[in-house]
Amino acid sequence: MNITGVITEMSNLIQRIIAGEVSLKEYTKTEKERLVYKVLSDLPLSSILKIKQELKGNIFAKSRRAFGKIVHRDSLIPIPNLSLELWDRDPFGLKDYLACGETDKIGNFEMMYDPKAGGFGDTPDLELRIFDPPQNVFIHGQKSEFRNLIEVKIGPDNVMDDYDFGVLQILYYEYDPQYTFSYSIPDSIRHDFVPEALARTMRSVAKYSQIMDRLIQKNRRDPNQSSYDEIQKSFPETLTLILEKSHKGYTRSDDFFGERMLNGFNPVIFKKDKNNPSLYNTAFNGEKFTLTGKIDLPNYKVIFELKNGKLLPVEITLQFREDNCVQPNPPLKAPQTYTPVDGNKWLQAKRVVRATHLGVLGEVKGHLSQCHFNMEQYAIAFLRNIRKNPLRGFLYPHLKEVVHLNKFGRKILMDPEEGFFAKLEPMHIKPDMLQWITTNIGTYDWTDWQPRKPLYEGHTFAKLGNLYWNILTTYVESFFTANQEEIANNWTEILNFSKDLVQHSVPYVPLSMEQVDDGDEWYDLNEIEHSSNPRQEVNGELKAIRPITISPQPTEQDIANLKQVCKYVIYQCTFWHSWIHNEHNPEFGELKYGNLLTNGLMGDEDDESVLPGHQVASIILAVTNMLTNFNYGYILKNEDGDVPPELIKLIESKKAEFEKLRFDLTTLRSRLNS
Repeated sequence: MNITGVITEMSNLIQRIIAGEVSLKEYTKTEKERLVYKVLSDLPLSSILKIKQELKGNIFAKSRRAFGKIVHRDSLIPIPNLSLELWDRDPFGLKDYLACGETDKIGNFEMMYDPKAGGFGDTPDLELRIFDPPQNVFIHGQKSEFRNLIEVKIGPDNVMDDYDFGVLQILYYEYDPQYTFSYSIPDSIRHDFVPEALARTMRSVAKYSQIMDRLIQKNRRDPNQSSYDEIQKSFPETLTLILEKSHKGYTRSDDFFGERMLNGFNPVIFKKDKNNPSLYNTAFNGEKFTLTGKIDLPNYKVIFELKNGKLLPVEITLQFREDNCVQPNPPLKAPQTYTPVDGNKWLQAKRVVRATHLGVLGEVKGHLSQCHFNMEQYAIAFLRNIRKNPLRGFLYPHLKEVVHLNKFGRKILMDPEEGFFAKLEPMHIKPDMLQWITTNIGTYDWTDWQPRKPLYEGHTFAKLGNLYWNILTTYVESFFTANQEEIANNWTEILNFSKDLVQHSVPYVPLSMEQVDDGDEWYDLNEIEHSSNPRQEVNGELKAIRPITISPQPTEQDIANLKQVCKYVIYQCTFWHSWIHNEHNPEFGELKYGNLLTNGLMGDEDDESVLPGHQVASIILAVTNMLTNFNYGYILKNEDGDVPPELIKLIESKKAEFEKLRFDLTTLRSRLNS
């Protein structure tokens, strides 16, 4: 081989090293490659950077052109700022780097390359690689980058002239038209769980699926087995069971009931009683739902009183449907009101509220709606639009797995043939589940949102929320101070992000399906929609999410809006979702404490006729354990190395304050990944 060929091959090797195609330490199969490795290893960093610049410049005579356009398949909307690489395909899977580039603001791309870069005497066989932008990671304090390969487009063999790839339509976080809220078409999701997260998820699913299947098979052989006690003991012991061993009756007390409604799974935002402002209440209305007969969904209203530093229930009103009425807006039985003097009936009434508040309201509204599907709106719009803007690296660690997780959850839980809920056939309140989620999301918006104010000294959840919000405020302000110029320079991405958010937002509704306007006022509006800022109409629909910006250049208010969106998204993906998961099993993991009930609901704990069946009980405990015993993706552990050190330092600086409020910072999740 002549000297030109040697130089060309060595240059190709260096190109592949720079592009990340091969590792210097691994790719040393020949003496020539070892020599290149040795030469590069001995060079100072400045020289390596110079080589990199030259190789991306005109070291070859770049005489040929590859060009085209990349658009969304669903809408043909151009996709700007995608990173591209052009390669030559060689036999046996070998490849030669030819050029790099990116799409412009209307999705067009053009790359010049030298055909000799494919190797001496080799006419290039083209391959186009499409990447998301690089993401920074911090491993052992060292900053590096990784990239996510979106798609590979194979061009023709033996290209002799300029080549037009044409208009390339790719599936790239497309909106699923089957859903009334933002949901991504599964095949368009261009990334996966990180490998360790996926492995741990599957281990958790497999572990509890095996337990569940064993219990269900036993029940099919004998409808009276497994017993409820056996089902309960098949899963990890939960908080209420542990507390009952040392404090018999405490978890059924008024003290515990009030404290958990305030600080437990799905913590309540109370209203002030219009007839007595010193009283607080919470309510649920189940009249609009279609039922299947598997569970009951009564109306309830619980009135609380602040007394001696405690929030205590003083009155519960329940109203059930007439027997066998499953259609919406059914005839109702007369409401029944209970107070602490009613003894056993009072205990039964509290259990009815717990079952509905935890198993239905908490799961669908607090968990699925506010966490998963609310945040998917932001994640899809973010992943479709934000690439060059510094906001990419800032929010990506928190939003990177939302759309994939929701796809995974839809298959594992809701697939009509394979999902766990299919085993409950017919699935409880399935006809209205998506409508309810839609109305829930229709009440959410980032504007003027901040954590609720503490109701009184014992309101731990509110205190923690405000402590964390203050950390995020400092964190976001610092980021914008350091990056505001670059944010402004790439404002078109923010504008498109905002447009996608608003256009695909659900319609605004003042009340979700379970709410009624009873004339009572919220004790605090921080987390309740109350902004006077105007909304936008799209095709005659008033949208729930307000625009971040409508300007091609950011105004002072636009920057303030974007800061608020950042705080809102990070809070929901980290603190709120962590709280939901941390507090889920402690209350929802005991069948007799708060599991779904049926057959009129009112009954003593030992009355098994009000429980929804052995198979359903097995499935519920399996699902709650498999989805909450997933121990990966925490901010302080930073397993993937992509949480910026600044956020970790700010959180650690407040460790003593979190500990004082009895919150374990090691359980604070970095993202929605379970």
